[in-house]
Parts: sequence; C-alpha cells; structure tokens
Amino acid sequence: MNIAVCDDNSIDRELIVSLLNMYFVNRPISNEIIQYESGVDLLYDFEDGMWFDIIFLDIYMNDLLGIDVAHKLRTLGYSRHIIFLTSTSDFAVDSYDVEALGYLLKPHSFEKLSQVMDRATRDIATNTYQIKNHSKVIMVSYHNILYVESNNSKCILHCRDGQSYAIYKRLDTIEQELNDERFLRCHQSYLVNMDYIRQIDSQFTLATGDTVLIRKRSLKAIRQTALDYMEKKHLLSPSNP
Repeated sequence: MNIAVCDDNSIDRELIVSLLNMYFVNRPISNEIIQYESGVDLLYDFEDGMWFDIIFLDIYMNDLLGIDVAHKLRTLGYSRHIIFLTSTSDFAVDSYDVEALGYLLKPHSFEKLSQVMDRATRDIATNTYQIKNHSKVIMVSYHNILYVESNNSKCILHCRDGQSYAIYKRLDTIEQELNDERFLRCHQSYLVNMDYIRQIDSQFTLATGDTVLIRKRSLKAIRQTALDYMEKKHLLSPSNP
C-alpha cells in the first residue's frame, strides 16, 4: 500500500506519518509512506506514473490549495482515497465534489486517523492480492497492478507505482486467485489490468507506456473483450483505436 502525505508544514506532516506508522504496527499490510511539502510536486510524480492507494492532502498550502490538487488528481484519473487535513471545516462541502473519504481536523489524533484508515483499508481483503515474501505478507491493491508476466519458472507482477514482485506460481493460478473482471488473460504469458489500457492494435499499450502482447490466434476476440470493458468503464479516449 502506497500512501502520500502532502502538507507544507513539516511538523504536521511528520505527525501524520508517525500516527500512520502506529496504525500499521499490528496490521499485516505492507506500506510505504511518501512525504510531499508541495501539491505541485505530488502532481508531477503522479503524472510521471507514481500511484497511491491513499493521499492525505492539507487544504491550505503555499502553492495550491489541497482542494485544487484533489480536483486535478481526479481529472488525471486518480480513483482511490483522498483524505483532507485542515484546521478549519470551511471546505467540507467542496470535499464532496472530489469524493473525499474523510476530513481530519487539526490537531490530529490517533483515534480519528484510525477511524478514517479503517474505512480506507476496508476493501483490502477483497481487492488486494497477497504475496508471501519469506515471513512477510505483501498486500498489493488491484488498482496498483498493471499486468502479470510469466517468466520461466515464476511470474512477475508489475505495478503502477514502479514496483515488481516475483511470484513462484503458474500464471493460471494467479489468474484464478485474482478472479476479477478487470484482469484479462490476453496471452499465454500475460494477464493485463484493463483499467490501464489506453491503446489497442496488435498489442495493448498501457497508461504507463508499457506494452502487453495479445495472443495472435485470438486477437479479434481479445480486442473486443477489452473494448467492451473499456466502453463500460469509459477508459478509452476518442483518439485511440
């Protein structure tokens, strides 16, 4: 689970990070917390391919208001959780426009943060793929999975946030374990997340620029399956075939 904390006040930012670390102490959820003191920097990273399951946004920042950053994130296709941080409830109504999960008033408390994090992680069991790594369990959100590639005796799970994980299972097994309509078996060696397909020809081009092969003998049927899914989800831009 990738979490961004964006607040131009370093003390408030470190407090949220500290409370998040406390929250995850007794929870088997692998996580990485990335700090930003600028909404502009957060947007730059997101546009460059960074992906977050949860974004904490301070409302009042020097460069951009948090509510403006949230609107931009939604425009760019961010569909996960946004939680606002502020010392006033002035923007509470505006937070509904960007479908914010929560609104934490300063000074922050562990109890309030835990309540909103419980809501944010509620879908972990049904929308997260668990990878066993020695004695640790890594939980990868479905939203973070780009595609899975079969590679000799293992499979490589490629993520939107740039991470990749080796899984010593057959691709058939991983396909059954994911069991979600967004994942399409498009090739003997590839399973793709259709949420990230942006162009279709003889192969899939993803939002990150990655390409995924399509089985030649089933090209027409696989392309149609992807087109039907993307039409339903409104993922394919008019300029793409």
